[in-house]
Amino acid sequence: MKRTALDNLPLIDLTPFTAGGSAAQRQVTGQALRRACIDIGFFYLIGHGLADAELDAALDWGRRFFALPLDDKLKLRLDRPQNRLGYTPVGGANPEYGATSDVKERFSATREVIPGECEEGRFDAGQSQWPDRALPGFGEFFRAHIERRKVLAQQLVRAFAVSLDLPESHFDQAYRHPGCTLMFNYYPSLGAADQTRSSFSPHTDYGAFTLLLQDALGGLEVRNAAGDWIDVPPVDGSFVVNVGDMFAMWTNDLYKSALHRVTNRSGAERISIPMFTYPQGRTEITTLPTCIDAENPAKYPPVIAEDYNRMLVARANLTGRPGIAARTAERLQESGTP
Repeated sequence: MKRTALDNLPLIDLTPFTAGGSAAQRQVTGQALRRACIDIGFFYLIGHGLADAELDAALDWGRRFFALPLDDKLKLRLDRPQNRLGYTPVGGANPEYGATSDVKERFSATREVIPGECEEGRFDAGQSQWPDRALPGFGEFFRAHIERRKVLAQQLVRAFAVSLDLPESHFDQAYRHPGCTLMFNYYPSLGAADQTRSSFSPHTDYGAFTLLLQDALGGLEVRNAAGDWIDVPPVDGSFVVNVGDMFAMWTNDLYKSALHRVTNRSGAERISIPMFTYPQGRTEITTLPTCIDAENPAKYPPVIAEDYNRMLVARANLTGRPGIAARTAERLQESGTP
C-alpha cells in the first residue's frame, strides 16, 4: 500500500449519493473517496445537501452558547452522575489536570431516540441537556440540525461501502440507528503564557468518521504520510471529514485514522462543531473481508463499538485531553509527538 504525502486535502463531491446520481457517478465518487482515505484519511466534503445559511447559523448559535455566563453553562455540566453529555470547562472534570489540559471548552449533545430503536447500544440517544431557559431556540435548532447530519452520515457511509468494493448497502444496518455525538469546541486564543499547551492535543478520533464544521479562523492541522503537519484551512460551504479508529480497524489500516491537532494563535476565539459518527453501539467492529489476504492478515481483534468509544471518551472527559488508544499511543511515540 502506497500513501501519497499530500500538501492539501482532496475535495469530494457527494452529490451522486445525496441527489440520486447514477451508478457510474457513484463509482467515481467512491474511487476518489478511497484514494483520499488511503493517502491521508481527511477530505473536504461538498454536495452534502445542507445550506450555507444553516451552517452559518450553527456556528452563530455555538458562539452564543459559549458567551453565556459560566453559571449557566455549569448547570449543564456533563460530569454529574446521571449525565454523559453536556458542558466541560477547560481542565475537564478533574481540577488536578487543569495545568496540563488542552485550552478548550466543550459542549456535547446527540440525536433523539428513533421509534422502534432498541435501548442497548444507543450511545446516549435522547439524553442531551439543552440550555432552553438561558438560550431559547438553541435546542430546537440543533435537534433538527443533528437529524440532517445523521441523514448525511447514512448517505456518506454508502459511499464508503462503494469505495471498499462492497455492496452499497453493506453498512446500512450498522447505521440505521447510528451514534451521533455533536460536539461544540470553543478555543480561546493561546497567549504568550501558553507556549507549551495545545488547543487540542494530537489525537485520532474514536468513531467511524467525523463530519466537522469549522469557522473561518483555521488552526486545524493533520499529519500526512511523510510525517509533516499540514494546514486544513476552511473551505466555504464544506465539511471536513476524517476517518476514525473504527474505520481503520474495519479496513485493517488501509484507511488512515490520521493524527490531527488544533492550535489557535489567531488572536481571536475559534469555534468548531464536529459530529462524531459510530455504527450502532453493539456492532462488532471486525476487519472487512476485502481488506484481508494471506500477506495482510487482520491486525485488530474484534471490538464492540460502544465499549471502545466509552473507554476513550471517559478518559477525555476526566483529563481535558484526548483519550488515546494503544495503537495511537504507539504512533505518537514513533513520530516523536508529545
